[in-house]
Order: sequence, then structure tokens, then C-alpha cells
Amino acid sequence: MHLSFDTRIFYRYCKSLEKIYEVWLIACHPKSETISNINIKSYPRYKNRYFRVFFSWLLLLPKCISINAKIYHLHDPELIPLGLILKCFGKKIIYDIHENIAEDIFDKDWIKHKKLWYEIYNIFEKPAMKWFKIILAEDSYAKRYHNRAKDYSIIHNYCDINFFKNYEEMFSNRNPNNLFYIGVLFENRGILEICTAIYLLKQKGYIFNFHCVGELYNPLAEKMSKLPFFEDIRSQLIFYGRKNLEDGYAISKNCGIGLCIIHPMSNSIESYPTKLFEYMQIGLPFITSNFELYKKVAEENFCGKTVNPNDAEALSAAILMLYLDEEMRQKMANNGKQVVEKHYNWETEKQKTYSIYKNLLK
Repeated sequence: MHLSFDTRIFYRYCKSLEKIYEVWLIACHPKSETISNINIKSYPRYKNRYFRVFFSWLLLLPKCISINAKIYHLHDPELIPLGLILKCFGKKIIYDIHENIAEDIFDKDWIKHKKLWYEIYNIFEKPAMKWFKIILAEDSYAKRYHNRAKDYSIIHNYCDINFFKNYEEMFSNRNPNNLFYIGVLFENRGILEICTAIYLLKQKGYIFNFHCVGELYNPLAEKMSKLPFFEDIRSQLIFYGRKNLEDGYAISKNCGIGLCIIHPMSNSIESYPTKLFEYMQIGLPFITSNFELYKKVAEENFCGKTVNPNDAEALSAAILMLYLDEEMRQKMANNGKQVVEKHYNWETEKQKTYSIYKNLLK
């Protein structure tokens, strides 16, 4: 179950749809309230993963029935049973696939008997593909779903230019010693490699501060603390915890380089990280993983650098190169903004979303 201020759900869909429809959002949130004309129904954030997977849909059913909406837009695979029940009541169901869920099973350490769960999920998914309107977040997901889904559309999670204009900053005001990251914090997001790169740079006499917006879970925090050089760089690691998008990107205004270091996984290699486009829009040159999909954005448009995500030495070298070359950083910042405004923006995707809702309500 997603949190209330999920970028795709709240800042893309809900903020766009509330201009035309009455929008209700059931999500993990401290209390039920209305924010920006979006009616939020609070749902607890259960820590036990298995409880969430097997019982979330049942607990959400009364909340969904109480809203009595015409369209229910689901964003989690564990909610497929909920959608099937609502479908029986004559409701229109959209199932929004944010990631290649079946392949992602193999990248989740906490899931045991992965092959078994992979097969179970495939069986579980079949009726949804026939009875729901399917939305895919990436072109690459069509490889899996074009023969499975009766009706699917692709809505990219591109950047909302109007929102991010508030976080553009004059190049001269950005501090190139400050590195920025926003998003989920898992080991596969390259946090340990980033720490190592910062230490390597410090050994060469360069001090960089890592400004990180996201929830630092205990297993990763423990691994960081066990790094042999952790005490040497502790003061350079600034973790702000989870913040909404507005407060998170306010921190970016004093940073000069964005980081998006993701380990190679089945899902990540063929999926765009949303933050790349956000970094581009606010004029933040970035360093990201050297996957072919990411290279097409970063290197072909000359708005960022790519490195082997498992190579802390390569990451430290890329950070230092950008830091020392002000002209390169400025050119990357300018290029990023131009490319987002031409190609990677939410406006076209928003119009596609409107069309999907309009057709479902005929």
C-alpha cells in the first residue's frame, strides 16, 4: 500500500484529476483530511509485509464501498482481489503497474521460494489483465503485457514542469560540494557505494556532503555504521527522513550534483527512475547507473554522467570530474531543462490520463 504523497499517485494523478473530478485517495496517512481538493482516507501502515500482501485488500473493501466511486484506480498488486470484487459491483477498475512486478519478485530479499511465488503471481494476475483497464508506467513493460492485457495504455511517470519550476535555482547559488538524493533508501540504491565514494574523496582532500531525503531503514543504517571508515564521514551524511515532495526538493536548491545510483536488477535496468527527470527540470546535473536506458537520457542529451553502480572508485571519479568542471555542470543543467520541456514532461501523459477516464465513464 502506497504512502499518501507518492509522486506518481498524489503529485501526478490526483493533482491532475481533481481539476475535473471529485478525487478520493485511500493511502497510508496519519489522518483523514482534504489536501489540495484531494480527499484522503487514512489507512494504517502495517509493518508486516505478509499481512499487507494477504489482508490489505480485505481491510480496504469497506472504505472503497463507502466512497462509492465510479472508477477505482489501483496501484498495488495485492489489491487485485479488491478490484475483482468491485468489478462484480459494476465498478470500472484501473490497475496501474508501476514496475515489472513478476520479475521484481526475484530482486526482493525478503521473499522466500521465489519461483513458487512467481508462478502464483502469474495465475493471480490473469483475471485482472482481462477485466481491468491496465496502465503501464514504462514502455518496456509492454513486452510482458501486450499479449496478456485486453486493454492497456502507457502513462510515463514524467516530470510535472509547473510543479518543479518552484525548485529551479540559479546555477551560481548551487553548492557543488553538496550531493543530493531523494527517494527510497535500500542498499540497492547504492547508498554504501556513495558512502565509500565520499570517503575516497575525503582521502584526496575533497569534502562532499550527502543530503539524503528518504526513510533510512534499520538494516541499511546498521550496514552503514559497520563501514570501517564510517566515523570519518559521519558528519558528511545528512539524512532528513521521509518528506513530501515540496520539502524534499527545497533541500535540493543548495546542492550541485544529483545522485541516482541503482544496482542492476530485473526491474531497474528497463525502467526510468523518476528522479532523473526531476533533477533535469530543476537544473541539477546528475550521476546515475550506466544502464543503456539511462545512458540515452544522460549521455545522449549531455545532462548527466553514468557509472558502474557497483564501483565506488568510478563514482568518486565522476563526482570529482563534475565538481572540478563548472562549465560542464552548467551545460548539463541547461541541457536537462531543455530536454524535459521538449520530451520528458507530464503534460502529454496527463492528457492521456484524462482520455482514459473519459472513455471509461462513457
